[in-house]
Order: sequence, then structure tokens, then C-alpha cells
Amino acid sequence: MVVALASAACSHGSANLAGHWRGLRSEGVRSDVADATNTYAARLQLDVKGDMITFVVGKDSRADHYTVVQEDKARTVITTDLDGESDPQTFTFDGKTMKWAVSPGSSIVFAHEGP
Repeated sequence: MVVALASAACSHGSANLAGHWRGLRSEGVRSDVADATNTYAARLQLDVKGDMITFVVGKDSRADHYTVVQEDKARTVITTDLDGESDPQTFTFDGKTMKWAVSPGSSIVFAHEGP
């Protein structure tokens, strides 16, 4: 049991998330905030290498270690050190696009741009 816990706590990252992702648009947001959220989404980039994820918006960035909680071909759920276990982040995949569920029913769509 101790070995299983140690393995679960050690994350080497997600093959699904790995690489550089560029934000395309938001989905599922209210029409009165759609322009603002689409502008934000288009400025957002994610860089994922190993167990590090970096969120970049313009000149601002935030890097954090993450742990994979659950993963299959179509979905990855992570927690980050800064946000903690009580705030899991869900990413779903469809070909070369990814959706990050930022709130129930709302997501940001990304395009994969390479390693």
C-alpha cells in the first residue's frame, strides 16, 4: 500500500496535455460576456512539459506543478499545487483540439501547436 501511495503522488505528466496549446475561443458563456471571453481565450496559451503547466496571457505567465488525477484518451483531470486537490481541472480532447472546462458548461477551446 505504501508503494501505491508513493506512485500516485509522483506525477510524470500527461501525454495528452504535453506540448504547446493556443487558445481559440470560449464556449458556453453568456452572450453579454462572449466578446470578452473570446478575446481572453485567443490570448491564452498553455505550455505543458513533464509535470509543469504554464498558463500564458500576453506578458503574464503562471507556472505550476500538476498531478494527473485521472486520464484516458479523451479526458485528463489534474490538480495543481497552487489550486490544490479541491479544485481539479478537466481537459477533454478531440483530435487536435482540447477543451478546458473552466466552469460548469463553459470551456476554452485550444489548438495543439506542437511539442
